[in-house]
Amino acid sequence: MRLSICGRLVDPAAGLGEEACVVVDGGRVESLREEPVHGSHVLDLRGEPGSLILPGLVDMHVHLRGLALSYKEDERSGTLAAARGGITLVADMPNTVPRLDEPSALARKLASLEENSVVEYMVYAAVPRDAEAAEKLASRPHVAGFKIYPSDLEKRWPVVNRLLGREDTLLVLHPELPEAERSEYENLATRAYARGCHWEAAAPQLLAGRLARLHVTHASCVSTLRAAKKVGATVDVAPHHLLAEPPRGDGCLWKVNPPLRPWPEPWLLLNAVLEGIVDAFASDHAPHAAWEKGGDPLTCPPGIAWLEAWPHVLSCLVSAGALSVEEYARLSSTSPASILGVKRCLEPGCPASITVMRLGRGRFASVQYSKARSVPYFMWRTCSETVATVVAGRPVYLEPGTRLAKM
Repeated sequence: MRLSICGRLVDPAAGLGEEACVVVDGGRVESLREEPVHGSHVLDLRGEPGSLILPGLVDMHVHLRGLALSYKEDERSGTLAAARGGITLVADMPNTVPRLDEPSALARKLASLEENSVVEYMVYAAVPRDAEAAEKLASRPHVAGFKIYPSDLEKRWPVVNRLLGREDTLLVLHPELPEAERSEYENLATRAYARGCHWEAAAPQLLAGRLARLHVTHASCVSTLRAAKKVGATVDVAPHHLLAEPPRGDGCLWKVNPPLRPWPEPWLLLNAVLEGIVDAFASDHAPHAAWEKGGDPLTCPPGIAWLEAWPHVLSCLVSAGALSVEEYARLSSTSPASILGVKRCLEPGCPASITVMRLGRGRFASVQYSKARSVPYFMWRTCSETVATVVAGRPVYLEPGTRLAKM
């Protein structure tokens, strides 16, 4: 399918460009032209206020569940949700059932993604019990690297230590020490203190000075950012840690790990984003069934389902004038793609994975594709919407009412 996508181009390296047409064919960007190519299908947004063509958005921290947890989310529902959010690639976490720490479980997960995913995908392997299994897991296609959980630092340290010695291996760290998960004082009101910032900042320091590439995910404290940068790691932040504080009253919808932090921590994190210290946005999309998120706040599972909303919630930083659209594209697309070792760009020869957005205020009214319907941000303000999501040259989502004209 040959496409001509016309509108204002966003290049994180060169800035906000002029209006042009991105011509796509064979899964690649063929050329940039002033007018659509004859014989192509055309999406023409030239002259439409607020419309932008960006390199395809990338979410490097999602939980698509699947396997025995498909009642929470599966590879089809989760990637449809991603496409609605404008996301062209997701990197899936390995704390599934069964855990992705042995080849047969990983093979089942990859087979399901191949059959059901509507966007591009990568997965992280879990730290296995022995180094031999780690070699087998790392060699599989679509494996981005390994995810290190707090318990791995204690129970599987010999293998973690071996992985740290693998040159150019990507290790994605949940930045809490095991002690944070064993607090005897945790309750809903004091989670942020029981799982304090000191447990977060200590984790990247523990893994410093090795060959592997270290990425610290969903940092909730500025001290964690500083510790990550000090050891040469890249780091991402999640929307809930930027925009929300611990809620008043009971409830499970805002329960996450690491926990929400009280003011001024979210403000300090946001300031770090605006100063260019943060490398990527990542959702930590963590879906659960409604009955699970409506249970006892102390025992219910942590996590927020973000895939359909987070790009349009965080675009409010652009609408507010705090973040340039180029910097938004860097944090949401080109930088996380680079960390994962893939390309996102709009130049000829680039993979034709493209996000088309329209800036404009709205409200998040409903979840459409994710199985996780209990979300805490109902009717939150959004500042954009997805017009089209194109993956490898193929439209996988079009805004209702949008049609591709045949030229």
